[in-house]
Amino acid sequence: MYRCAYRYDDHPETGWPIIRLSCQDTRISSHQTIAQIFPNNGCNLFDWEVDGIEYLTDFGTVKGSAHQLLGIPILYPTPNRVRGAQFTFEERTFTFPPNNGANFIHGLVRDLPWKTDEPAIEDESISLHASIKIAPDSPAFELFPISNTLSLILTLKPGHIRFDFTVQNDDERQRLPFGLAIHPYFRVIGPRDSVRIEVPARKWMEAANLLPTGKLVDLSRAPADLTKPQSLSELALDDVFWGLSSSATQTIYYDNIGTKVTLAASDFFTHSVVYTPPEQPYFCLENQSCATDAHNLYAQGLEEAAHLTILEPGESHSSWIEFSVADQE
Repeated sequence: MYRCAYRYDDHPETGWPIIRLSCQDTRISSHQTIAQIFPNNGCNLFDWEVDGIEYLTDFGTVKGSAHQLLGIPILYPTPNRVRGAQFTFEERTFTFPPNNGANFIHGLVRDLPWKTDEPAIEDESISLHASIKIAPDSPAFELFPISNTLSLILTLKPGHIRFDFTVQNDDERQRLPFGLAIHPYFRVIGPRDSVRIEVPARKWMEAANLLPTGKLVDLSRAPADLTKPQSLSELALDDVFWGLSSSATQTIYYDNIGTKVTLAASDFFTHSVVYTPPEQPYFCLENQSCATDAHNLYAQGLEEAAHLTILEPGESHSSWIEFSVADQE
């Protein structure tokens, strides 16, 4: 039997409004999973606790920047970096304010307010529906003037959390070119050498200054072959891997506490950005539907490497990602 609940609250440090979801298997007194979301800050899932263990880093610094919200930002419609903060699609140039040197990084919706409905409690889960529109009256439309809606259903079960995304092209005339990603900051739990990661990619993307060239390289020539688990203590990556599918899940092994986290996703999420900064108490395995700088790679004719998605007027596309915690065998 499951007991699921929700409540609205304010974050004790920032005062920002939060939505707290919880779901417990009452047959096992300790088997409770908690998720907390900032709806006004990109619908960021900043807290995911399973059986008393927090798996996400909520606040911290990235590459010497100011203290900021981490958690799980949602990156859309341009995951990761855009070279020179602009791209051209169908003879239109889209220009963004540089926020990563000369580049633009992490999309348009990660710190904007999302609309949320009342959470829905089912027999074995609780879910939250959220959405954000890019429309003529929205702040993102000036930079990306194509009407569209990104919707998310976040579903919590004991030991699991699932993201169901739908992108809808609301524009009557223009095609919608987009990528979609999440950017989870996972905690390093225990000694660094006791955390191992597995990324069943088929290729590594060659890059210059953290921007892919579009060349897909055999894993034997990559900075790391993660098709077998490797310890974080051996890695210092900020790299894009290609060729993931729903049949091969990314996995985090927390040997110190005997658990593993699997990151399953639909076939739409073909890429993963692996970020393992040695000096930080977190690391990132980022399911992406496309390459970093996908729009510019697509414009160069590198469609397989880019994996940019294009929706016709009125068309929609749905996809999913699910995290699960289990004991190691």
